[in-house]
Amino acid sequence: MMKNLEKFLNKFLGPMANWMNGNAFFSTLAASFMRTLPITLGVSVLMIIGGFPVLSWQTFLATSQLNVEFNAVIGASMNALSLFVTFNFAYLYAKRFKQNGLTSALIAITSFLMLMPQVVQVPALKETLTKFPGTATVTAINSVEAFQTTYTGGSGLFVGILVAYLSTKLFIKLNEKHFVVKLPDSVPPMVSEALSPAFISIFIFIVFFLIRLSFHFTPFGNIFAFMTNLVQQPLQAVTGNPWGIIVIATVTNLFWFFGIHPSMVLGAASPILYAIFNENINAYAHGLAIPYLMTAVVYVATGNGFGGQGGTYGLVFSMLGVKSKRYQQLVKLELIPAIFNINEPLIFGMPIILNPLFFIPMILSAAVMGLSAWGMATILHVTTYFATAQLPWTMPGFLQMFIYGGWKWLVIMVVILLLNFALWYPFFRIADRRALLEESGVKESEANVTK
Repeated sequence: MMKNLEKFLNKFLGPMANWMNGNAFFSTLAASFMRTLPITLGVSVLMIIGGFPVLSWQTFLATSQLNVEFNAVIGASMNALSLFVTFNFAYLYAKRFKQNGLTSALIAITSFLMLMPQVVQVPALKETLTKFPGTATVTAINSVEAFQTTYTGGSGLFVGILVAYLSTKLFIKLNEKHFVVKLPDSVPPMVSEALSPAFISIFIFIVFFLIRLSFHFTPFGNIFAFMTNLVQQPLQAVTGNPWGIIVIATVTNLFWFFGIHPSMVLGAASPILYAIFNENINAYAHGLAIPYLMTAVVYVATGNGFGGQGGTYGLVFSMLGVKSKRYQQLVKLELIPAIFNINEPLIFGMPIILNPLFFIPMILSAAVMGLSAWGMATILHVTTYFATAQLPWTMPGFLQMFIYGGWKWLVIMVVILLLNFALWYPFFRIADRRALLEESGVKESEANVTK
């Protein structure tokens, strides 16, 4: 069966993989994400400590305001992901065409920040709030100049990639056309290298300023809001039922596969989902039947509680029997973070992003998990749901399921994990085999011939 599956993947996904590996854009993009692995993996321990799902610990962090310090770790890493990827892409793409990668990367970062909203509206309060929730009189609205982590993080990732690609293409083309400042040979090389691309940077910045200006005169106000609305409008038609949740989760995984952060989809869907689950909370608080019970079951089953976005618990469990040295090291580093639903090291380090081999499990995981949870909840006649529970996203899935609904929800999780494992396992086996052949210096075609 494994051989037949591998033949199928080689026949239908092999050409796509070869094209993506040979394509300058996709291969550079994959490398750009992989280069963020030291950051995503490096902060995972601090993220686990800060989000450790124990109520007394979370209460202590909140009362001592140490949660602000742990949030700074996320702000400096995951909430700056777009900046890292933009820089990496521009640098690697320019180096690929034998151009100055550092200068290209700095121009790309500047262009990206230039497009970003840089004013935050902050209310001025007459009274000082000492407790939350509380009330205070708003006396004025102040405009504060700042970059929002909403845009420097995952929500700005797609825009960052487009900016890096466009700015670097312009940088390469203009360099090839010798649109540079020519200085005499007597000028020190360091000075000459710094001044040479001055005309190019001026031209590129004017282009992106015009782009910023053009979006200013649209109803969206900026390119980031434009991209968000492109996602939000279609999602409004499908939310509110289990099928809608499965569609949202599938679209989220699809976007994540292509490097568009889940927050872009989930952020657009959140206002609608909050309205739906607020009815669940009110019903639970008044002892009434939960109106969106099955929607909640599917939402929890397809969320981050099963190893992060994409439901990668099954992939991690598949890696426990790994043979290649590459994945042996990766599973050692990722096992603990994965339990707490931090799977960025897998997404970027394996990588799952833009890896055709993992396209099928990444896209099907939401449907498999959501439909199995829905079916099991129906079979077990699930009627309980602790709707008022506000659990941290780092809480392991089995704890989430037990708190939300007791033993029946735990049974649902066991079924989900078995199916999730069955979905990921054959694809990882193929990846592990290929990595093992690569480490042994044997080409895959030669290995097939010797069999």
